[in-house]
Amino acid sequence: MTIIAKIANIKPQLSPSAQKIAAFILQQPASVVSLSSLQLAQQANVGQSSIVKFTQKLGFSGFLAFKVDLKEELTRQQTIGNDPQQLQNQISDSDTLITIAQKLAHQKTDAIIETTKAIDENNFNKIINLFNCAQRIQLVGYGHSVAIVNDFRSKLLTLGMTVITEQDNQLQIAIANTLRSGDIQCHICNNSYHQDSLLTAQNAITNGATIVALTTSEMSPLRQLAHFTLDTLAIETSIQIQDQPDNYSIASQAAQQTLTDLLFIALAQLKVTTNKNNNA
Repeated sequence: MTIIAKIANIKPQLSPSAQKIAAFILQQPASVVSLSSLQLAQQANVGQSSIVKFTQKLGFSGFLAFKVDLKEELTRQQTIGNDPQQLQNQISDSDTLITIAQKLAHQKTDAIIETTKAIDENNFNKIINLFNCAQRIQLVGYGHSVAIVNDFRSKLLTLGMTVITEQDNQLQIAIANTLRSGDIQCHICNNSYHQDSLLTAQNAITNGATIVALTTSEMSPLRQLAHFTLDTLAIETSIQIQDQPDNYSIASQAAQQTLTDLLFIALAQLKVTTNKNNNA
């Protein structure tokens, strides 16, 4: 994961002073590499010690090591034509259609790249084996993730898998109560604090099912319940749609779609290999 993407994803979990530092870096990454730790502290309106703690939280020995890596990252981004600062910009009413198209392209591409970079191959293979051996698979999603759930369901059905989906919250909970050992409950979500989602997961766990979550990297209640997780990493471009309670997160959907497509392709390849071995 790039430094910029990591900061954007952990920002909601940070202390107020660390959030000020993160916000400044996300808004002006190119400026940071020319500042001292004292200058950055003054710009972000925090104490100088907070700068050191912030960079150490990111895994660096100190601010100097952080600046070196950030400068290298910015140079790479400029070489391939990506402007990290532009990726932080939200779509505004003043944007032209072309500007919106460019922002969306950058946001979705970045979400796909960062999400695939974060995949742990060993963990991914374990999840593939779980899906392949599962008796039943319950897919759970809320809000705008429902479209990804329905697409994933259609793909899994073509592989002959037993897949259960239901949009009604109470029916999802009822289905979870029927799951047993050998079954999987897979959550695809951007909101890992949804109370019905947590109740659905808790009921499934009680009955012995395995929980897989495709969700943000934030240490949320759902991540703590899940046996296996795949991170969806996205710097959000959120659009408020009339009469909708939640923002429509385009980048997050791109990340979710990437993971479900990868799971489908891996499962399809596994089935082909298994059939060849059985017919040999």
